[in-house]
Amino acid sequence: MRDAAEFWEELLAHIESRRVIPVVGPELLTVETTDGIRSLYAVLAERLLAKYGVAFRAAAAGDDATDRNQSNVVTLRPSHELNDAVCALTQAGRRVQDLYRPINDLLKELLRAPSEDALQPLKDLAGIDDFRLFITTTPDDLLFRAIDATRHEGTTKTEQLIFAPKRASGTSRDLPEVLDLTYSAVCYLFGKASVIPFVYAIHDEDTLEFVHTLQINGGEGIKRLFSELRKQNLLLIGCDMADWLSRFFIRLSNTQRLADNRTKHEFLIERATEDGGSLTLFLERFSPDTWVFRDGARQFVAELARRWHERNPNPRPILSAPKPTPPEPQRRVEDLIFVSYAHEDIAAARQLHAGLQEIGANVSWFDKSDLRSGDDWMHEIREAIRGCHLFLPLISETTEGRDEGFFREEWTLASERRRRIQGRKFVVPIVIDKDYNGCADDYRLVPDAFPAAQFGHAPGGELSLELKAELTRLIRERRLQKAT
Repeated sequence: MRDAAEFWEELLAHIESRRVIPVVGPELLTVETTDGIRSLYAVLAERLLAKYGVAFRAAAAGDDATDRNQSNVVTLRPSHELNDAVCALTQAGRRVQDLYRPINDLLKELLRAPSEDALQPLKDLAGIDDFRLFITTTPDDLLFRAIDATRHEGTTKTEQLIFAPKRASGTSRDLPEVLDLTYSAVCYLFGKASVIPFVYAIHDEDTLEFVHTLQINGGEGIKRLFSELRKQNLLLIGCDMADWLSRFFIRLSNTQRLADNRTKHEFLIERATEDGGSLTLFLERFSPDTWVFRDGARQFVAELARRWHERNPNPRPILSAPKPTPPEPQRRVEDLIFVSYAHEDIAAARQLHAGLQEIGANVSWFDKSDLRSGDDWMHEIREAIRGCHLFLPLISETTEGRDEGFFREEWTLASERRRRIQGRKFVVPIVIDKDYNGCADDYRLVPDAFPAAQFGHAPGGELSLELKAELTRLIRERRLQKAT
């Protein structure tokens, strides 16, 4: 059994060699409430249930599944509160896809002005400049904020790398090929909070889908980041994943069996329990290169920061290397769909997006919130339109009432490309007004290249049966073409 002194020596040596990636979980995240400092995701779960009038209580010692299921009051387990709340609401008849937007809204409200006490552990981590890449298992942006506040005086410089099975194709960001010494990035391993369903994990089945996708596609879209994850030592702080997920994640982040004689380590910070925990026992028996340290996440980070600064009292000189020119995004002309809409029509666009997912469509562009402040929007959008197979402009009274707007630039780009395409559909205009009578002449502020005779109808974003059938046919036709 390793002692604490040996643990700290081993961990700090690897950190100072810049071979450790911290993986931050919900135990490290708190929010200030009228009841004091509390777990962010416990408060989020409670507010979600309160929004729908559902009673809840915190799990008590000795509770088992039978106790929880027999009560009309939802029991929220420590570190699993949001999953428990979502499961309770879906069992009560609510559609899971309708919960992502309210969860996003509640999270934004909770984090509108985070307290210094809530941010301090994250700032302590950010102050260890041997860390350049951070991973978060939660969908909030607290870690991102803390790094920018600590390292960049509040200026937005930290890269945000977002992984999600349902994330719009062509919008995923990867690590640059060369990292300069001032580089910092946060990877959202289970997606980042959004109004769009399924692009971030809110319950255990979501999480399962994320890790399944990560496994089968080898981190498509984040290949360099996934490679770093498998090469570097991992410091898992307050993740409190389900036992099965912790085992699977540790194995997924290794190229060898856990029982092999590995050179790569995991440093797992796990709260002490009376029985030591089945995960701890599993790792002690089968993964000798995983170091387990039993301590609270916040206490551990404070001690880590203190020890690191004692060993590194003077700031290291920063030798800023020139950033390489980012490679041009790969153009993937597949079964991708670009949805273009006026900002005022975003509710209908979201509904349409959900309908496209139901028929198996892969949306290459949907929400401009995927773009960070400072991005070259025109470059990103031009690449997305150039790489999509179908372009869906949403036409409405709103677009008729606006002779200017960013969507018109998208329409122009699509029109130019349509003129170069022969023998297949590319632009499929869709009217989203509910009172559309089938007369395309009512909509005059559309490019001449949009085929008026082929306008589809999706009232409020709900795909009509005819439009759904046509889009399904076009998607299948493309996939068959690719398969031959």
